[in-house]
Amino acid sequence: MSSSRIVLPVFVICTVLVSGTALADDHPMLDYFSVSGGLFANSFSGGLRADGNVRDSGTTLNFSRDLGEGGTRYLPYLNVTWRPWDRHEFEFDYYHDSTDHSRTLNRSLDFNNQTLVLGTALNSKFSLDAYGLTYRYWAWIGDNSAFGISGGLQAYSFSLKLKGTVSASGASGATSATREAEGKASTDLPDPSIGLSYRYQMAPWARFVTDAGAFKANIDQIDATLYNFRVGVEFYPLENWAIITQYQYNKIDADVEQNRFRGNATFRFSGGQVLVKYRF
Repeated sequence: MSSSRIVLPVFVICTVLVSGTALADDHPMLDYFSVSGGLFANSFSGGLRADGNVRDSGTTLNFSRDLGEGGTRYLPYLNVTWRPWDRHEFEFDYYHDSTDHSRTLNRSLDFNNQTLVLGTALNSKFSLDAYGLTYRYWAWIGDNSAFGISGGLQAYSFSLKLKGTVSASGASGATSATREAEGKASTDLPDPSIGLSYRYQMAPWARFVTDAGAFKANIDQIDATLYNFRVGVEFYPLENWAIITQYQYNKIDADVEQNRFRGNATFRFSGGQVLVKYRF
């Protein structure tokens, strides 16, 4: 799912709703509507196993060790919140990552019914769209702080393409030849999430924000465990404008048994974010 298909409709819908809905009750620690954008210094790590036709036959690929796809990259990040009623809030966030590398394999790998041979020049291209839709109920609202419970959906759409030398077996099972080939593994990993949220207005110009959630579920032959965490401070040099500095952590570990992809995917995203926010 492309970023334009997700971001633009959500932004337009939220804008229309804002223009046609009465303002919710005023609480200093909560916004009626906000849009934030900036950079996510994402430290990406994890692994992928593509089994192909035979379960558990694939080799677990470590993104850093085997593909050189790990490390920290600076990604654009979008966040939108909308609180149409006093205690009810909706949130959407999105970021995209895409990279490609070339390196020499230091071991043979089985990937989606193909065996990549030792010493081959391996080209990899990885792309991922990560987005979340969250509903938050503010169960307790005080003078300067609020505590809430949340539920929503975290989803990851990924694609990994590998190109290199593969082995071909003869009738006896022994390797008889090698050839250049390309393999691909891709799917969507949706996972529900439940969690807790806290907001504290430390001063008229500063707000503390934290959220945490986790869940384990089996949906559409995807058995996934999800963890997410966010903590940060919002600084308001102007009434409606803020600079946000925060740390975010997300992890999903999923076993998948679908026609498009069979195997396991583990993604971990963590790092600091610096965002500019406009609020109503």
